[in-house]
Order: sequence, then structure tokens, then C-alpha cells
Amino acid sequence: MKKMFLLAGFLSMIFVSYAQSKFRLNGFAAYTFQDNFDGYYDANNFFTGKVNGSFQWGASAEYFPGSQISIELLYQRSDTKAPTSFKNGAANPLQTENFNVGLNYIMAGCNGYMYTGNDKFEPYGGIMAGVVLANIEAPSKNASNSTSNFAWGAKLGTNIWLSDRMGLKLQAQMLSSSRVTGGDVYFSWWGPVYLDTYSTLWQFSLGGGLAFKLGH
Repeated sequence: MKKMFLLAGFLSMIFVSYAQSKFRLNGFAAYTFQDNFDGYYDANNFFTGKVNGSFQWGASAEYFPGSQISIELLYQRSDTKAPTSFKNGAANPLQTENFNVGLNYIMAGCNGYMYTGNDKFEPYGGIMAGVVLANIEAPSKNASNSTSNFAWGAKLGTNIWLSDRMGLKLQAQMLSSSRVTGGDVYFSWWGPVYLDTYSTLWQFSLGGGLAFKLGH
């Protein structure tokens, strides 16, 4: 029985070592560009604004079931401002607010890697889908609201390997999510909501980071 436990432990160590060689950890930072949004029902029910450009950071873990394809879990975060004008009903005046916006993306995706003949350069492309958790704060009203909605994205980039274990990551990325701007997210704390339209948020970013190979 003892030998069986020792054998099982030995096989487990081999499996863990083998599995680690197929894992990577990534950290990255990027600049996300401004995006405009608006929604219109009639002259007395509308909103218009923009989500300002901002710094975005994140981390991910990748597993490689094959040599040129990976499955990735990602987390990305950005904090920004959203200056917005809106009108909600003929009896209410036009209002403006510079909202504080926090966006948390939790995504799963698939990446494909291109072999170039040079081990130091590793171009890739990927698609992803998941959820965005958005928190909106109105400083002038000392009020806040939050929502969670479907999000998806795509990216192109390359890893430049500086050593056998560490590489520099350069990347362009696009994230999109609907029902984040407009509707009850911005207006619910001012009374009845007559305008329930939403607009899609598009976030294009350019950035870089570091990639680390685990195991042997």
C-alpha cells in the first residue's frame, strides 16, 4: 500500500510538472481610448455623453492544450469619467453629471499563435467573451448604481521573448458591452424612468505587458 501511495505521488509530481509547462501568466497595462454614447426617444427623453480615455490594467492565465492554441482566463479593470447630459420628461430640466465609472471585465477566450520560424517572436490573435461589472457614481448626488452585462472582445498582438521564461507583450484590443451606458444605470435615482434605451460601449486600447512561462 505504501508503494502505491509513493507511486501515485510520483505520478502526480510528473503530471503537475508537465501541466505547468503548458501554463503562462500574463500581466498587462494599456490606454483605452474615448467612446461616445447616446440614446434618443423624443425631444424630452434623451441622453448623450462620452466615456473618457483611461488607463487599463489586468492579468490572465493561459493553458495550452496544443502548441499553437491556448485557453485564457482574464481580468481587466479601468476607472474613468463619463460627462453626460440627459433629460427625463418634459417637466424636468436638462441635467448634466460627470459620472465616475469603474469597469471590471471577467472574460474567457481562445488564442491562436503563429509560428514565424523565429522563437523570439510569437504573433497571436484571440477572441473572448464574458461579463462586465460596471459601477456608476454621481458625485453631485452622492448616489451610485451598478450593473452586470454580457461583454465580448478581440485582440491582436505579439510576444517578444527576452529569455526562455519571460517575454514582452505588445497588444491591440477591442472590448464591447451593451446595456452599460444609458437607461436605469444612469437615471434610476432621479425618479421614474421613461427612457429605457441603451447604447453599446466600445473600448479600443493599445498597450503591453509581460508574459511568463511556468514549469520546464
